[in-house]
Amino acid sequence: MHDVDELINNVRHNEQIALRFFDIERCILSIGRCDQFVSTLTKEVQKQFSVPFVWVNLINEAPLAHLVESLDKSTGLKDRVLFTRRSALIDAIGVGNKTVLVNQNVEKYREITPSVYRGIIGSVAISPLTMDGEIVGLFCQADESPDRYDPYTKDTFLLDQLAIKISICLSNVTAREKLEYLATRDPLTGLLNRRQLELMLDREFARSKRQKRDLTVVFIDCDAFKSINDTLGHNCGDEVLEYIAKRLLKYIHKQGLAFRFAGDEFVFVTPGKSYDQAISIAESIHDYLQANPLRYRNNLVPITISYGGASVISDSPSSYKQLLKTADERLYHYKNNRKRLVPTKVFKFLNKIR
Repeated sequence: MHDVDELINNVRHNEQIALRFFDIERCILSIGRCDQFVSTLTKEVQKQFSVPFVWVNLINEAPLAHLVESLDKSTGLKDRVLFTRRSALIDAIGVGNKTVLVNQNVEKYREITPSVYRGIIGSVAISPLTMDGEIVGLFCQADESPDRYDPYTKDTFLLDQLAIKISICLSNVTAREKLEYLATRDPLTGLLNRRQLELMLDREFARSKRQKRDLTVVFIDCDAFKSINDTLGHNCGDEVLEYIAKRLLKYIHKQGLAFRFAGDEFVFVTPGKSYDQAISIAESIHDYLQANPLRYRNNLVPITISYGGASVISDSPSSYKQLLKTADERLYHYKNNRKRLVPTKVFKFLNKIR
């Protein structure tokens, strides 16, 4: 009789665990954004099973590369998502597709562990996340106790099932976000496109007026870009644009947004920043590019830029379109005043290799 009672209690206990897993699955199935997906998943596992440390490792290459920017900018995910080399994921999980439990030599898994948890955790459960049969991430749960995820006493069946569900949900979220990414981005540089610029400015201009805070727009374009294209070819021209775009993103990261306007013209927008602050960013980009030419094949291609800006407070535009127009006019005024001086370095280089 005692054995029957114990069996019934075990069945009930397992049912309760299965219901908790079901609640987690229900919470994540309908989520359409990756940041919400990671946040909800990790918090639900912590709540349902009292797991102190829960995080997700993702690769920062295809098919997840487009998620890096949005997840990096998401507040509250610093210790919940980690971008890791694919080879490190494979080293951690081995050749199988099952959850791995570790409670010895945990320090060996430093690369897949957020820095704040290193030296704290005593055991960890590492579940593979896959898309189209390829590993793209890990779902990790950890505890200070070495007994929590003891590979000799714990079963991984439910964790394996949860990992499969997480992989399916991640695939769906990734597909949705990729469609949105492609619709809003310039395919060459990855910057937001002109349509997104207008939508953003329409919204931010109204907010600027309402809150009486500044909003600055700065145009940038590449000097002698047509000559670079004609002399070195369009492949080099594309690399020049990508080079400028990467530097632009680095300088305005967390301060505003960058857009590809058209051709070799870029725009960045800095809500809350003054005209002088925004122009200072443009000057920093200019100085960097001038000091660091692009290495293309066997050449060091000099790059210089022109820029012009306008702000709501200093220029009092009647609309965001007027704000853009003023900044664009200043770009061309700046460019024409420097026409004989700035591109000389570029033209000398191009004439030399012709």
